[in-house]
Amino acid sequence: MNQEEERKNGSVETGNGQLPEEVILDAEGPESDGARETEEADERQETPEESIARLESELVEAQEQAARAVDMMQRTVAEYENAGKRRERQHQERIKRDKENMMRQLLPVLDDLELAFQNVPAGVSGEERAWLEGFEQIQQKLLDVLANAEVEPLAACGEFDPTRHEAISNEPNADVPSGHIIQTLRTGYRIQDRILRPALVRVSQ
Repeated sequence: MNQEEERKNGSVETGNGQLPEEVILDAEGPESDGARETEEADERQETPEESIARLESELVEAQEQAARAVDMMQRTVAEYENAGKRRERQHQERIKRDKENMMRQLLPVLDDLELAFQNVPAGVSGEERAWLEGFEQIQQKLLDVLANAEVEPLAACGEFDPTRHEAISNEPNADVPSGHIIQTLRTGYRIQDRILRPALVRVSQ
């Protein structure tokens, strides 16, 4: 049998004992084509209903992700706004406290002026009277400053109120009903709805 017949019979080997390349390619070719056909068949296995279901599932997942992103953004915006409001409240409270402290420091000056006027000798006239009127104008300016800051004096008489008055004595008094103020020894003040300083009073038993 010659070499041509042996090649036709597929029994010829190369000099190194291996099969010819065309024989190997012929053997591998059908198998590779079969693998591709299998993959293509797998890809074609999804029906229209399955495609719709998959797309709907992906849509739901995308909507959930978008909803989470929106929720996170809204929370961030709300936290930022709340932080801003909190800082503004703290700022206003600080201004209010500073204002109250400043007004409170003016009260002893008014106390001294009030005490001085209570002890002015009778019959003051002339140059002394002019001095007195000058101090009265100073007192009025201080009262105007307090009024502009919404500071008002507390009532100097009436029923005793522990939230507004500080009693230094309780004593019998035939002219004043029990539990009422006999005398105010130091004027109390309030700023808006808060007590800036309680009044020092004597109270009837």
